[in-house]
Amino acid sequence: MKNVILVFLLFAGISYASAQDVYTSSGKQGYHKKTKKKTSGYDPDKLIIGGGINASFGGGYVAAGISPMLGYRITDQFSAGIGLGYLYSQIAEYVDPVDPYKVSYLRENIVYPNVWARYFVYRNWFVSSIYEYDIISERGPGYDHNGVLTTLTLNVNNSCLFLGGGIRMPLGGRVYLYAEALYDVLQGKNSPYTIGFPTTLRIGFAAGL
Repeated sequence: MKNVILVFLLFAGISYASAQDVYTSSGKQGYHKKTKKKTSGYDPDKLIIGGGINASFGGGYVAAGISPMLGYRITDQFSAGIGLGYLYSQIAEYVDPVDPYKVSYLRENIVYPNVWARYFVYRNWFVSSIYEYDIISERGPGYDHNGVLTTLTLNVNNSCLFLGGGIRMPLGGRVYLYAEALYDVLQGKNSPYTIGFPTTLRIGFAAGL
């Protein structure tokens, strides 16, 4: 399986709408943070909104998904939040004994709510952790108890615990592009990340990170 395209874009319009570009006295464009009296408790300026969409294909494999997220900046270095993702994938299989060139497809739908946390260790570099619960529905070719080729449906669940790190790249105002590499330390038997090395690369946009 070879990934050819990996693009994550979501809520970009919302993100840019929440950022304001102003010009400093030097004439350079910058972000002017609102000055207000500090108060304890909830601060809407600390909200983080973002996420992405993704697409990848190659070698008979196709996948597409969406993954919005919402978080809160607890301190200048530490943020945490929740997310909800959806991924559809299909892979070509050749299992027909009568016609070995006939293509059948294994199709998979995954819904994955998650809880995440990030801690900035140096400037824009951060370490991160994500607990993800995968709700997986698979439909594809298989053999019944009589040995007859048919279409089978399988529903399974899986837990993932990702640990890793990444970097954020400012785009202007409070909007950032971020990229992180994550490793699933649980590697459950139903994990969709165990094909090859159980590492995933995620890229997205966020406002307020």
